[in-house]
Amino acid sequence: MRKFLKYSLLLVNIFFALLLASTKLIPFSNPYEYTFLGLLGLFVPVLVFINVLFIFIWLFSRKFLYILLPVAVIWFSWNVFSVIFATNYEAVQDFSNAKDKFTVMSYNVRLLDLYHWNKDKSTRKKIISFFKKKNPSILCLQEFYSNNDSVGVNNIRAIQYSCHYEYVAECNMHVSKRGKWGSIIFSHLPIVNTKNYQVDVQGNNLLQKADIVFNKDTFSIFNLHLKSNRFSIKEAALVNKEDLPDLTDSMIEQSKSIFMKLQDNAVNRGLEADLVASILSQNNKPLILCGDLNDIPSSYVYFKIKDTLSDAFLEKGFGLGKTYRNTIPILRIDYIFHDKQFGLQGFEKFDVPYSDHEPLMANFTIFRDRNSINH
Repeated sequence: MRKFLKYSLLLVNIFFALLLASTKLIPFSNPYEYTFLGLLGLFVPVLVFINVLFIFIWLFSRKFLYILLPVAVIWFSWNVFSVIFATNYEAVQDFSNAKDKFTVMSYNVRLLDLYHWNKDKSTRKKIISFFKKKNPSILCLQEFYSNNDSVGVNNIRAIQYSCHYEYVAECNMHVSKRGKWGSIIFSHLPIVNTKNYQVDVQGNNLLQKADIVFNKDTFSIFNLHLKSNRFSIKEAALVNKEDLPDLTDSMIEQSKSIFMKLQDNAVNRGLEADLVASILSQNNKPLILCGDLNDIPSSYVYFKIKDTLSDAFLEKGFGLGKTYRNTIPILRIDYIFHDKQFGLQGFEKFDVPYSDHEPLMANFTIFRDRNSINH
């Protein structure tokens, strides 16, 4: 019986070790071609936990040779799951206001609570007050909405007035008589050029670019929002459920729908990531990219877009850095990336309940390398 139990556990360990080892391919495998790997990325933290658990199981049972299996596979796949957590517990965060520094904030504002998801009619005002208090040099917003002057409240004008932003770059994905939907960049620094790129094969998402002047140097900032999973209210409730749901026909159907949406949108985001990476590679200025990727770090999308860029959270953050406000602790899906020409002085994630996302802010300097800075 003991032998049966031992070898059964070993087979289970081998199975989960192989799954974790296969995640090594995620950075190079577009979900469009390898859907399984696209979905497997969602389970990397779980696979790591299971293999760590087996280390303790083999230690407890004194099967020291077997420990080599989970240890080896964790070492082998280190580059894929090491981007999930940051270890900078005592990092110095410098947000001092100086002429050689500027701040960038990125925030998915969920239409400034247009449909009152928060059940708080003052949410919009709280968001704008938050912007006024932090007043970053550059404010990049995703899922932005503004009424036209003739209907409702003009959010563009309200934010400009509250924060005294002189420059605005719009990236509208839908415009009607009622208003505008899309992304937007507000800036205290001069915006000298803008361009919006179509990156969604279904025509719903744009990549926004603005060239900005800072101390006579010019750099590009990209504002990005990739394909959302768009779960229904019932599906979102099932995903966010803290305890195990009852196995009903309705729950099974919802689970199937969730799986199909995860699969289809992983494929779409993989295609989007290729287009974004191609655009970034052709940019001839130092760049900062921020936004909502709708994918966790252990994904093809993350590695493809990040490429040689630095992840501000990994440099200055601590822990898992969850940015999506639900019960799942691993959903870091909002990012600020930057070129090596920028020095990161501070990074902060704000725990504010105004949207289903949390805002990020980073403080930068520019290294004065005249061989790499366009001016």
